[in-house]
Amino acid sequence: MLEWKYLGMSAIRRRILPESGSAAEEWLPEGDRLRAADTGVDREMDRLMGRAIAATDSPLVVDAWLQPWLCADPGAVRVWLESSFPSRVAKAQVSRLRSGARASPLTRREIAAKDAFSVAHFRRVHGVRFGPDPELFDLIVDNSAFISRPTVESSDRGIAGFGPVLYELVTGLLHDR
Repeated sequence: MLEWKYLGMSAIRRRILPESGSAAEEWLPEGDRLRAADTGVDREMDRLMGRAIAATDSPLVVDAWLQPWLCADPGAVRVWLESSFPSRVAKAQVSRLRSGARASPLTRREIAAKDAFSVAHFRRVHGVRFGPDPELFDLIVDNSAFISRPTVESSDRGIAGFGPVLYELVTGLLHDR
């Protein structure tokens, strides 16, 4: 919809920490264990993301949890995509299905552990309170209702429905600046 270039931290993370996930498994707990043991890993990933951002002069969608806190560009639009825990579990199951893997009963526990780790780790490494801070984010948008069931078809419908909503919000904000 926005037709902007996409930069995602997941690709950088997989390059720096191959044990942290793959194209089939977006995130694996081993990655968090390695990041906890060596906080320099996060700093290197952030450095590489910053370099990738600086290397382009076209509009970007940056998909990296910490970038809203790290980005110094006053023109950046900071968007928090809020998702309920059940909707995030459904999304994770769909990601597994898309990659050819089967749904996992461990997903709920893994997401809860990932959330707890991320909040504590970002506070420890970067001193930020990770969450939807209205003082930092230009938009906080809840997309929980857009995937009604953990199926690829439901996800595709949700993405198709949410895309125009997000587009209107972002372009409206940019128009008002």
